[in-house]
Amino acid sequence: MPRPAGDVAAGTWIRPERPGGPSGRADLGGAGLGGTPPSGGDGPGGWRRGSTPRLPPVRLAPREELAAAARVAPLLRAARDIARWAQRQDHRASAEGTARAVGSEATLKPRAAAAAAANLELAPAEVDAAWQVAVATRMAGTDQDPGAPPPGDVLASGSAEQILAVWAAALEAVLAAEDLDGLATALYTVGGPVRMEGLFDAYAAAAGTRRGKPGSAQADQAAALSTVLETLADLGVVELGTEEAAGGLTVALSPLGVWGVHRRLRAQGWHVPVLGGAGRSGAEGLLVTLASCDAEDGEAEITAWLAARTPDQAAAELVRAAGSGSPGLRGAAFAVLDRIGEPAVEVVREALAQPVLRAHASVWLHEHGERAELRPEDRTWLLVDLGAGLLEEADPRDVVAELLPDVPADAQAEIVAELWRVSHPGVTDLLTALSEHHPDPSVARAARKAAFKARSAPAGQHPAP
Repeated sequence: MPRPAGDVAAGTWIRPERPGGPSGRADLGGAGLGGTPPSGGDGPGGWRRGSTPRLPPVRLAPREELAAAARVAPLLRAARDIARWAQRQDHRASAEGTARAVGSEATLKPRAAAAAAANLELAPAEVDAAWQVAVATRMAGTDQDPGAPPPGDVLASGSAEQILAVWAAALEAVLAAEDLDGLATALYTVGGPVRMEGLFDAYAAAAGTRRGKPGSAQADQAAALSTVLETLADLGVVELGTEEAAGGLTVALSPLGVWGVHRRLRAQGWHVPVLGGAGRSGAEGLLVTLASCDAEDGEAEITAWLAARTPDQAAAELVRAAGSGSPGLRGAAFAVLDRIGEPAVEVVREALAQPVLRAHASVWLHEHGERAELRPEDRTWLLVDLGAGLLEEADPRDVVAELLPDVPADAQAEIVAELWRVSHPGVTDLLTALSEHHPDPSVARAARKAAFKARSAPAGQHPAP
């Protein structure tokens, strides 16, 4: 979120031009098809090792709109129809004194499946999917909640909450049956239409890994992907389309699909921010959401959040979040404090007493016409903190390119050579990025030497400013 200083040594700080970065991509990129957050490393949406899993913020459609879409989902209707058909068959079998004609709740008898396909005008694969959903939503069977309308009648007479509960159970069944958790997560991560070609490549790679058959025929994988996409589309999870700019056929989560996957990811422990809810969340929630917003959404989130509290309350919340948050959140907090302006001066002045906020607070006060001391050690600490914040969200190459852009190379080398003395947990990572990616050999060399010294320095040798 924060942008680097132009000349930190001189005490100036260029504020972010916008409260967040781009949130949509037209391909799967590094999202992959892994459905659950791993215990380490990088994952979808840029979440980092040791941090709460993070994904881009989404805007959820109104509940009534979602329920209306669920009511007309073809697969849900087919599940209702096959449950009613099965009930009629078993009633007839019971009257005739014969065993169940349909089979167990888990599976349909082959003869029953064929009869259902002919009677309901469904393909065999559609019969299987509809029966799975009927069982999962308890449309088939007698295990129902007391006082609730029969699941088969929810589509016609249930409340929005009841229909969404049934639809969510159907989504669980479909994703589990087809092993599609990772596919749904990847589509959610991208946040927009995905080229079918890119989706096929990712699906084929994941399918080969799961089945232990890297050489599986592409035709089989293409057919499998086509089938699962049709199933997801019939449930209203995805929307299939064509976009000339995207290079042909595309697939994206529908508003109903976004709601369903958001619900699942939240239950699995992902951080899944929602646009439009910043006014009801604390400062940390706002700042984390802004990290993935585009400019327009970010402005709307900030406006809503500030409108829900007084300037004093907002300033105090932001400073508290900055004091306990990551470098990226610190930079974002002081950028939002700009919107409050003069009413935040006293709260920011009090932040001078906190070592991790002193440099930020001094620069902020200076920019707002207030007297504040900014010592040389504060300036170098701020440079490291801003660089560490950038590394949270950006490619190291981009960070190196943006850090100290207006400072001559020889001056940069002098500054970088002394950064090892800064007591900051992110100094080694920043120096490593500079040593590996800085285009000027003298600056890269200075960063390598400084990184070595930083790794060799005894812990606590250089106290924080």
